[in-house]
Amino acid sequence: MKEAVSVQGHTILSPLQKARALNLPSREEMLYRSPSVHQFWNQNKSILSDAWVEWEEDHKGSLFTLDDSLLDAKLRNAVTQAWSNPEEELAVQDLWEEVSPGVFQCQFFDPERLADLREYLEGVANAGIPLRPPYGIALNRLGAMLDHRSEGFLGAPNFQTFYR
Repeated sequence: MKEAVSVQGHTILSPLQKARALNLPSREEMLYRSPSVHQFWNQNKSILSDAWVEWEEDHKGSLFTLDDSLLDAKLRNAVTQAWSNPEEELAVQDLWEEVSPGVFQCQFFDPERLADLREYLEGVANAGIPLRPPYGIALNRLGAMLDHRSEGFLGAPNFQTFYR
């Protein structure tokens, strides 16, 4: 992490330090979707974005690289084949099982790589950068918005590349 710099008696914080110093809206404000919550995320958008870049730079080499190796091999191969030849798309469909009307499941992640993904997400949770929990409240343990169109999303550049 970058050190705070003093210039003419003023302390200049790095983006990561600024993000960690932000005061999140209260749980109640998020639950009731107070206008101040929307303002908080919009006013701090660039600080948060820059903080995620700095966080990744600070952890370069120690962070797991998010790539398609996280996906189950059968799914990864079927998708790769379908992109190469759309006639092979049924191989992807065949991996999904309808477990209830309109509800499908498949082995999405490689079980042997889940520890790597969990470690990465634990690092994200410990980064100290504010994240907006799903639905504005913490309904699940350490939940976060993932999509870049959501306020307060997990904006680590490598994660966003993987997510897209």
